Amino acid sequence: METESTRSLEALDGLAPRFAALAEPKRLSILAALGAGERCACDLTGCCGDRQPLLSFHLKKLRDAGLVEARRDGRWMHYSLDRDALEELAGALLDLAAGAVDAPACC
Repeated sequence: METESTRSLEALDGLAPRFAALAEPKRLSILAALGAGERCACDLTGCCGDRQPLLSFHLKKLRDAGLVEARRDGRWMHYSLDRDALEELAGALLDLAAGAVDAPACC
């Protein structure tokens, strides 16, 4: 039973795609660049070695995971962090570290 201070294992399972999206250094670089605020895609190309197709690929992965939001302004795309999603991941990690996850015994 999930209480206010205990997170269920099923709730953590739902976060797995978001954690998987973080398992790529270029995506972490993009997130770090967005930490300062919304940025145009053209300002993020340096995160992927000036390769725009690679940047688009990583931005799509981050958007699909719900970690990044996009906004169109004419022909330009602007990206920003979904801070709520990142805070949810941080909370899950803190719960794991504190032993506040209701999970069955392993093995």
